Amino acid sequence: MTKIKHFEEKAKKKAQEKTEITPVETTEGKENILENPEIVWDKSEEFLRKNQKTILIVLAGLLVGIGAYFGWRYYTNEQEKSASAKLYPAEYFFRNDSLNKVLKGEKDSKGKWKYWSAPKVADEYPLTQSAELAHFYTGIALLKEGKFKEAIKELEKFSSSDKIIQGRAYCLIGDAYMELNQLDNAISYYRKAAYYYTNQYYSPMYLTKLALAYELKNDYKNAIAVYDEIIKEHYNSQERTNAQKYKARLETMQSK
Repeated sequence: MTKIKHFEEKAKKKAQEKTEITPVETTEGKENILENPEIVWDKSEEFLRKNQKTILIVLAGLLVGIGAYFGWRYYTNEQEKSASAKLYPAEYFFRNDSLNKVLKGEKDSKGKWKYWSAPKVADEYPLTQSAELAHFYTGIALLKEGKFKEAIKELEKFSSSDKIIQGRAYCLIGDAYMELNQLDNAISYYRKAAYYYTNQYYSPMYLTKLALAYELKNDYKNAIAVYDEIIKEHYNSQERTNAQKYKARLETMQSK
């Protein structure tokens, strides 16, 4: 066999290999499985048998979680109802300025509670909104009785989604620090009160207290700046007239 003939036969074989069609895998078998419900059921049943324990554990966990959630909601709702009822007399005493009863409550001749004190409500129902209010009432009552350090502790425990009341609590803490002559702390809390929820009614009041705290610290520059803010930003407030007078007085003092 000549070399030429040998190469021709070799080329012919390669051409035949290229023209051969590769068989394509069909999905007919898979389609039959999907279309046949008996096969699908058998596969599902087999999966359930193999994973029975795992599935039961997951389902049990879900049931426990759901039960705990609704159980907790029921518990907290009942706690809130009970706390609110217990706090009601203290709220009444608070509105009537009976501070001693707010702080100590009232007991009968046998020493049993007739009316709970606000501190007791806060201690017994710590997870409720009524407990938050109890801290607020207790803090104000202590502040009025001149127990400033105790008042600060109670008011710092108070937290509310009502921005006006929360701002009021910050201001009261500032008042307590002012009474203790801790001016830096007073300034910090007056600032919190003034800017926590800016409005035309309470903010000028808190800013006036802030300016006064700066004055007592002999920080006239910042005091003037705060008075100026009241004049420019809260022009409809009652505090604006006083702010103008106090600002003028401080500017005169600085010029001497």
